Amino acid sequence: MVEVPPGFGRDLLNQRTPEVDATVDGAMTFRGETAKNYVAGVVSKQGEELQRSLHRPGSRNAWSSDDIGVRYRYNQAFLSVNGMVPSVFMLLLCLIPAIMSAIAVVREKETGSIANFRSTPITRFEYLIGKQLPYIAVSMVSFFILLAMAIFLFHVPLKGPFLMLLVGTVLYVFATTGFGQLISSFVSTQVAAVFATAILSIVPAVNFSGIFAPVSSLSGGAKVIGLSFPSAWYQPITVGVFAKALGVAALWPNAVAILAIGLVYLGLSLLLLRKQEA
Repeated sequence: MVEVPPGFGRDLLNQRTPEVDATVDGAMTFRGETAKNYVAGVVSKQGEELQRSLHRPGSRNAWSSDDIGVRYRYNQAFLSVNGMVPSVFMLLLCLIPAIMSAIAVVREKETGSIANFRSTPITRFEYLIGKQLPYIAVSMVSFFILLAMAIFLFHVPLKGPFLMLLVGTVLYVFATTGFGQLISSFVSTQVAAVFATAILSIVPAVNFSGIFAPVSSLSGGAKVIGLSFPSAWYQPITVGVFAKALGVAALWPNAVAILAIGLVYLGLSLLLLRKQEA
């Protein structure tokens, strides 16, 4: 998007240097750099044409590529810590809660104590929620520790509303612990639960959540995998609140998507958890 200020032509005729704002989406680095180079080329060419139209062949070009300055909209100091620290929230609150939740159910299978669940009138929903809530609480304690470290140790400012980050985190750990319970439905040993949960949760969180490349740049199965995991929806919340000062109006669709994914995990776990031993 190019924005031309009022009085642009008058500034040129009066031999003053006008300013033109060209906004480039740099989420995709290579495309952003290519667009920036195109802008520089157009500016240089238009400057030469304006110079010839004013019949001043010996004067300095109206514009040149050297006059273009790059200014970042977010993280203007270009500090990597401002981008990486919020991403750590997404990674740690994905891996650890999922593993803990998966082990909680599988451990009962190994020890045989799951027979207590099958011999009592407790419902599958009550059993799963009872297993999930303690790990949600533990994960929230971890969240507040991470938040304190981000602000006081790494000096990453919290620019957006804390309430949005808090609500998004509660929904996120609800989804990740639910994913762990879903994995526990397919395995019967703790070792298998740890490996399966770690691989199936961390691979989408690293490759398809937007840490290295925006989710919008993905296509085909990669995009489907990315959007079907809560990490791809939570990543914009942490980065948006910390680095971009985004609020509820911009991030509420992400929170709704995380909640929907968490409910899907819970529903599948209810279907796969057997009340009676086969």
